[in-house]
Amino acid sequence: MSISTDLYRTFLGVGLHLSFSKAAKEIGVSQSAISQSIKQLEKELDIVLFERTTKSVSFTPEGKELFDTVAKAFSILDNGVTQLQDRLTHEQESVKLAATDTLCRHFLLPYFKKWQEQEQETGLQITNRPSPLCVQMVENREAQMAIVNTYEGLEANPQLEVIELQTMQDIFVGGPFYKGMGTIDLNRLMQEPLLLLTQGAASREFFDNLTGKACKKPSFELGSLDVLMDLVEINMGISLVPDILVKQKLKEGHVVEIKTDIVVPPRKIALVRSRLLPVSQGAAKFIDLLLKK
Repeated sequence: MSISTDLYRTFLGVGLHLSFSKAAKEIGVSQSAISQSIKQLEKELDIVLFERTTKSVSFTPEGKELFDTVAKAFSILDNGVTQLQDRLTHEQESVKLAATDTLCRHFLLPYFKKWQEQEQETGLQITNRPSPLCVQMVENREAQMAIVNTYEGLEANPQLEVIELQTMQDIFVGGPFYKGMGTIDLNRLMQEPLLLLTQGAASREFFDNLTGKACKKPSFELGSLDVLMDLVEINMGISLVPDILVKQKLKEGHVVEIKTDIVVPPRKIALVRSRLLPVSQGAAKFIDLLLKK
């Protein structure tokens, strides 16, 4: 089946924005031309790609599957052209990365070390923000990629490519005072002083969703997991934290794991990049480094 590449480009534009008008503005044609192209593509494929109402556009299951394939195909093409141009012009700009403080310290450090050892000409420009703000930097083109804890709604954005890097398990922890406490339920947990991140952090949203927002007034709300852990160690209360943050502290007895009857699902550490922008040569090298097993 031979279908015009322009039709797939148009489909990609509509899929990225889930809007015929925004796709028309980006491509520089009329909205009716966009609509006709999508109808032609649907006819040639014999597949309905979008659910349309007067107020919204959404993928059909088949449309979403095709979108992922088309986005990947054009990404390979656009990235290849950009990286070729980088090599020909010898441009070695710094890779702009957004990541949380915790992931920088407890996940990314070995990769930073490897990057320094293998890449002499391209630097890393790192900005630390909570996960949602890191993703916002990617959307605003202030960062080429973000390394974040996934959160509700992240993977639903068609403009973002979300690549899982590693799973992460959160556990409840307290200071040595809590050793031998045994298994507790949600009601018992809520009676203890709770140490949480401030609203807006992905880990705080995860805790609130997990507990049905049962905690109305934490004992402390902090902007840093490392400071939060300092309070845990001196028996100021209980917190829910990623296991990568506390493995060594658990071994040394500075903190103890608190068992509960709450089922805590694993979370993902993910790389997030914009599908609207091609990947530079430097960014591609850093992504390859992250994806090597």
